[in-house]
Amino acid sequence: MPRPVLFLDVDGVLCTPLSVRLDQVFRRPMDRQFFDPVALFWLQKLVRRTGAQVVLSSSWRYALEDGDLFTGRILQNLYDCLAAHGAPVAGIAPILGVSKGEEIAAWVTDHPPAPYVILDDRADEFAAVPNLQPCLVLVDSRRGLRRRDYRRALALFHAQTTTKKEVSPHDRL
Repeated sequence: MPRPVLFLDVDGVLCTPLSVRLDQVFRRPMDRQFFDPVALFWLQKLVRRTGAQVVLSSSWRYALEDGDLFTGRILQNLYDCLAAHGAPVAGIAPILGVSKGEEIAAWVTDHPPAPYVILDDRADEFAAVPNLQPCLVLVDSRRGLRRRDYRRALALFHAQTTTKKEVSPHDRL
């Protein structure tokens, strides 16, 4: 069975008011910005627990097309941070000029069937593709990825990989 896939948005999931405040306090430049440490903790835990590969679905993907050196450094900082937290970027959703949901649907269509979960803070991006909504964990952008979101994502992965409805004691955290 192919590895599970975790579609990851950045703004509102890893970039939160907390990470912005940390950048201000420590006067970090944009190309070395902080990401929400609590969100990174839960992301790392989710990837370790599920073995999921991270596919970037964030609007940050557009930086890849810019070819701008500064923008490239910002994106490299994201990649380095995710890798350091055990969640390296394994792929990128295509940029098709349509909604994020449609771009994720295109990625899912072009790859072998695998369990997947989407972490995002904007439900409107998925209105055009209602069949993705059951796999969407809607993250509160004011807080970022938190325990509640981790548990929801874990349950969605679990539901796609087993017919059992039981949750093991290890899944309860």
